[in-house]
Amino acid sequence: MGSLALMQVVVFLIVVCHSLSVYAVLPSKDGCVPVEWAADWNDFAVINNRYPFEKPGEIVDGVAVRDLIQLAGLAWNARSWREITGLLCISYGPLLNRLVGDNDIRGACDPILSSLRENEDSSIYNECIRASIYSGVSGAADDRLYLYYSYNDAFDNIQTVSNLSPTAFELLEWVGPSPFSFDIYGACSALRILLSTPVADILDRVHDITAHPLAVVLRSDIFGRVCRSSYPTDNEILALAIVNGLSDRTDLPLCQFVSTRPTPEESEDRATAIINNAEIMLTDTSTCQKILTELNDNIRDDYFHDIFNMITGTTLRLTRDRKELCTDISIAFSLDSRYIPTAYSLPRGISLDQFRFWDTPGELLPGFYFGEALDIAGAFLRADSLENGMILLCDVFEEFISDQSAEYNIPSITNMCASLRARQFDQLEEACLGFLSNATLNSNPDYNYQYWYNSFDRFQDDYQDVPVPDSLASFSTSTVIYYLEAIGVEFYRKLFQPTRISPEDTCGDLDNYFRSDNNLQSFTRLAVDVALNEVIPIAHGICENYREIYDYFEMRDCCGTFPAVEMGVQSLILAHFGFASREELCRSIADGIEPRSGRATDEAVLRFQKEALRFLTNEQRCLAFDLPFRRLLRETGSRRSADEVFSTYTGYNSAEEACKELRQFFASKTCGAAMLGSHPYMPVLVVIQAVLTTMFFVR
Repeated sequence: MGSLALMQVVVFLIVVCHSLSVYAVLPSKDGCVPVEWAADWNDFAVINNRYPFEKPGEIVDGVAVRDLIQLAGLAWNARSWREITGLLCISYGPLLNRLVGDNDIRGACDPILSSLRENEDSSIYNECIRASIYSGVSGAADDRLYLYYSYNDAFDNIQTVSNLSPTAFELLEWVGPSPFSFDIYGACSALRILLSTPVADILDRVHDITAHPLAVVLRSDIFGRVCRSSYPTDNEILALAIVNGLSDRTDLPLCQFVSTRPTPEESEDRATAIINNAEIMLTDTSTCQKILTELNDNIRDDYFHDIFNMITGTTLRLTRDRKELCTDISIAFSLDSRYIPTAYSLPRGISLDQFRFWDTPGELLPGFYFGEALDIAGAFLRADSLENGMILLCDVFEEFISDQSAEYNIPSITNMCASLRARQFDQLEEACLGFLSNATLNSNPDYNYQYWYNSFDRFQDDYQDVPVPDSLASFSTSTVIYYLEAIGVEFYRKLFQPTRISPEDTCGDLDNYFRSDNNLQSFTRLAVDVALNEVIPIAHGICENYREIYDYFEMRDCCGTFPAVEMGVQSLILAHFGFASREELCRSIADGIEPRSGRATDEAVLRFQKEALRFLTNEQRCLAFDLPFRRLLRETGSRRSADEVFSTYTGYNSAEEACKELRQFFASKTCGAAMLGSHPYMPVLVVIQAVLTTMFFVR
């Protein structure tokens, strides 16, 4: 089955590439390319068996690189994605129609080509639904959606993606993709991003992020199964008690609520009320007492009551104790609290080895009680920013943790606290990396973050003693699959502005996008923007430690070619972005970093995006690649001349000829008006169906 799938992919790519050669026209005098919106369905071109580039400039038989560049240029300035799809229909529609059979491709392409000729309106929504859900079931789009949701519960396949996607979009809008590398670099990046954020804003974000997943759980059958169970576990009883305790007094008990099969809106309302009450209980004694009473009435397990007593020093079964605890909580979190933080240290003559957590209820550390922890938590939440909240924690615990660092092999937080107080956020991020890497290494001696990202170390034992520079390891997070996936989702979020991922929402977003005046240019610029937002901070770290990174690779160079390769690659990068030297490039990158968050500024992203794409329409920028390319080939010992290599893979005799046509092609556009068509937009659904099938039906 795997071989068959691979063969299908290869055949498809060959067909697409071959058929592109059908479309090769030259601009008219007014700069536009005349296009007749009709495909030759009687074209029976034959694919000859020829190696790629066996004929200079041809990827496969009859398909020149020049053809692809011209088609990309027309797509670059197309009036809509509908027009781009029309061009693709003309190019590969006939041959692909022969391959698929049953005139499916022709049936899809003819309406869109007709709509281009007639300037009629169109929508792809229904065709998208049919392409993505139960393709073997006939019927209208609404019928397919009904069948889909009839057979899928809240945690099955696309429903899981649909339910979690709003939370993912919220997180990406808040902190961006970098924390999603799910490693120490992502954690420290998130810390730096959040430092200047007011704690109240963080709580609001957390409220929005947690309310939706909670609503999904309430709407699912998770609690229903617990309610129907004759022998619920202690944890299930605890969850029921907490949800009931945090619900509004007028709400139905949870088991009755889930039995009514609540609507999404009802679940959202209840989830929002629960989150609100969790915040309110910190300052409202009546809400606090209601929750504690609910826990006491429903949880009979003595172990839970013992744990509660050991942590809080409160006997949950006593009404008086519950009232006193809630009063203490409300005072600690009140805006009128008069708590002044003081540094904590172990009492004289006492060590942690002598401390027994179970001996004195409410004593969390020697001489440090639950009531003091409440005061510190309240002061933290009242801080005007996360930065000041963390400085408060440093004021209280820095001395204690530092004293224990040597004895218990605990990483010191002195550097982090010093960087916080000095507002040196770049140094804080480095201190965070050092702290977490040491903590990870202490807990798992077999783990060394310096080698974690370096795949070479798995194969080149001779270089195991060469440590990976921290800045290079940070750069390598860009290859972590989670990070790349997060960047992809961020691009999707910015491209379609979705509220969630589901068959109807995704198809609606696609429909709106394809009905807009977007083209390949707007698509590419957005993709470059999203990538640059992540690449610029990484590049800044490389610039700051360039000598260290250079020495690292030079030490690992077995053949003495690294200096030449480095110079060639550096020259290509400088030519691409239009800088005279590495120092000039690095200064520009440094100017584009926001000092507090360490992220790229919008101005820097826009500036580098324009420079990155300038070679498409500027001959001089395009020609700037010629000399570094020749130098790189020469220094790496290529047996073929630069002219021969260039001609083989492009089909052009010179860089001047290639750059001139590149500028012409990317300045060209199709002639005539291009309104939105009225019929199903099927050619692009070949791609849509592949994407949606993967996303919706991975089981």
